[in-house]
Amino acid sequence: MASKIHVKKDDKVVVISGKDAGSQGQVLKTEPKSGRVVVSGVNMIKKHQKAMGQNKPAGIIEKEGSIDASNVMLVCPKCGKATRVGKRVAEDGAKYRVCKKCGADIDQIKKAKEE
Repeated sequence: MASKIHVKKDDKVVVISGKDAGSQGQVLKTEPKSGRVVVSGVNMIKKHQKAMGQNKPAGIIEKEGSIDASNVMLVCPKCGKATRVGKRVAEDGAKYRVCKKCGADIDQIKKAKEE
């Protein structure tokens, strides 16, 4: 499937489709091989857990399920809008992720090579 995902761990994203459309959260985990992400507070699932000794009692646990990475958009930290992600290479060779709406740098992907 998808080998690259446009969002990273700890990015703030908004869900654009599905039952949780419109909700925002932080990316907790990315799964590049399957093209899925886990977002805090989104796609909550219930898991019936069997007791495992005294430290893990039995019960119903609610946790986040994964959703497809194509169903989320990055929220720009500068303008606060949901945006697509572009890439820019600086003159010193450093690579940056860029907001397509306001043009601001989101973060640095790769540092410049030192010579």
